[in-house]
Amino acid sequence: MTATRPGGRRVGEQRPGGRAERVRSAVLDATAELLEEVGYDRFGIDDVATRAGVHKTTVYRRWPTKPELVADAVQAHSEVHVPIPDTGDVHADLQALARSVVANIGSVGGARRSRSIVAAAAHSEELAASLRAFWSDRLGAAVPIVERAVARGDLPPDTDPILLIETLVGPIWLRLLMTGEPIDDGLADRVTELVLTGAAP
Repeated sequence: MTATRPGGRRVGEQRPGGRAERVRSAVLDATAELLEEVGYDRFGIDDVATRAGVHKTTVYRRWPTKPELVADAVQAHSEVHVPIPDTGDVHADLQALARSVVANIGSVGGARRSRSIVAAAAHSEELAASLRAFWSDRLGAAVPIVERAVARGDLPPDTDPILLIETLVGPIWLRLLMTGEPIDDGLADRVTELVLTGAAP
């Protein structure tokens, strides 16, 4: 699990602005690039430091372990590449979310990153715990999509927001990790229709 410092900040999390934020961004970007290029097991923190142009002690001071560094990099990457939409329409919101997941993990690099992290988590409880926290955060961030739809009357009041979002993204991840079937916008659109048909009032 990612450690915390006095004041409630996570390891690696700095106050916004200035050199500290630039270094943090450079390190997290370098980590994301290496994950896509070679996968989790084939790089170390020293490689990240070299790619980011900082001393390795700078990285170790903020992220004492590789799982902590990777968890923060994946979180930062997802916040940029899988934003939570708010269009005012539940179909458009879920479709946009599903399509952004497809774009994030459907490329060659995105697939390598995602598969390698999941595989590594099977052998690292620290990484597995970080991934559970990551998924809890990302699924929770998408809950307002469902809550807004319920408030508009587009979905039943008893709709389970987490289960609905899991049902939306689950088939995409199943294809990535299990079946190897194509991952594209067509899949995202079909899953969106299926989920909304099942959840409709």
